[in-house]
Amino acid sequence: MEIPDRILIVGLGTSGIAVARHLSRLGKTIGIADEKSEKDLASTLASLKGTAYTGHFGPHREADFTAYPLIVLSPGVDTQLPVIQAARKAGVRVTGEMELASSFIGEPVIAITGTNGKTTTTSLVGEIFNKAFSGTVFVGGNIGNPLINYVTDGKKAPAVIVEVSSFQLETIENFKPSTALLLNITEDHLDRYRSYDDYRAAKYRIFDKQTNADHAVIRHGLEVAMKGSPRILTFSTTDEIPEGAFAKEGTMYVRIDGKESSFRRGISPLVGVHNTENILAAILTARIHGIDDNIIEGALRTFRGLPHRVEFVRTVRDVSFYNDSKATNVDATKRAMEGFDKNVILIAGGKDKGGSYKAIREMSARLKAVILIGEAKDRIAQELFDVIPTYEENDMTSAVYTAFSKSSAGDVVLLSPMCSSFDMFTSYKDRGNTFRRIVESL
Repeated sequence: MEIPDRILIVGLGTSGIAVARHLSRLGKTIGIADEKSEKDLASTLASLKGTAYTGHFGPHREADFTAYPLIVLSPGVDTQLPVIQAARKAGVRVTGEMELASSFIGEPVIAITGTNGKTTTTSLVGEIFNKAFSGTVFVGGNIGNPLINYVTDGKKAPAVIVEVSSFQLETIENFKPSTALLLNITEDHLDRYRSYDDYRAAKYRIFDKQTNADHAVIRHGLEVAMKGSPRILTFSTTDEIPEGAFAKEGTMYVRIDGKESSFRRGISPLVGVHNTENILAAILTARIHGIDDNIIEGALRTFRGLPHRVEFVRTVRDVSFYNDSKATNVDATKRAMEGFDKNVILIAGGKDKGGSYKAIREMSARLKAVILIGEAKDRIAQELFDVIPTYEENDMTSAVYTAFSKSSAGDVVLLSPMCSSFDMFTSYKDRGNTFRRIVESL
């Protein structure tokens, strides 16, 4: 990508800061635009000490956006904002941090997307590859370490493994992973997208620039005609796959180019069918890249998963508490509940993202009660109350105590919100940590 001398960075999150630092090192003149005031951004701006920039803070102004030949958007910035549309009409090139970073990278890129399971799968793939390559692999992207940091660091890795969100995929142009994974697609982010079809289309952009020298790893049943021409390999927990990965009777199989590898499912401490899918995608990716079965097995044994993802907290009076705060959509909660047979008391709610909650009705036989908090609690209650007992509370403390009061020995209290956290908390981590603190105080 040809980079002009003047660039506007929009959105001062983690990736915006990383882009500002990188472009400053290249000697570029940069502007930074964010709808928050300079006062509200004070602590963030302090991390840019020594980096020269022009600030455009507060309500966006069209003149600021049309004054630069290139705009680099942070993932959280809506590409349909009027000021972005105006800039495009004025001939301004609009791209994203991941596209910018990838233009500097010649190493093999493994990119992982999907509605759910991205971070777990990215971390597991990273664990396997780092065992194979003595800890020299880069793992980042939407997982928290922007891809541009790999470029800035200047070290060359044998592979670059990145989690990719639909928001990041909206702004790609020539991003071409050598292996691209699509784990699943269900309703999500309908507060950002006009329709589910738009959200789905954004996900499939990950394959657009791939050629027949590249691989697409896709959940079985999600294969579609695509712009790119990668070799497609699928994975499944229900069907035997001639070439790809599948699970059968407690064993996971990988078949590629006439060779078969197998791994006992029980060697991994990760629980649930959703995690079986994540593991299948990861081991298939590892075998595509020629990693030895013994290394893969060693990584599966030691990888214990990530916080806030069906994370066991403690047992109190024979009631088990689990923290699944990362479940910010209905499908994630449904998948979490599939790991429990019955007597689940669900704590849910938060900032509504526009989708329906009715899929949880299918889980009613497993649910003893639903405790609701946050902005979405009334809407969720309206969709569930006639088949599942629902209770509304004002904060997490009340929700945990109500859940505990409704429980009996052998029950499970599961925080799995189905919503984003930004109505009551700073992040899903803040929400999960709050839940843990309350449970630990019982």
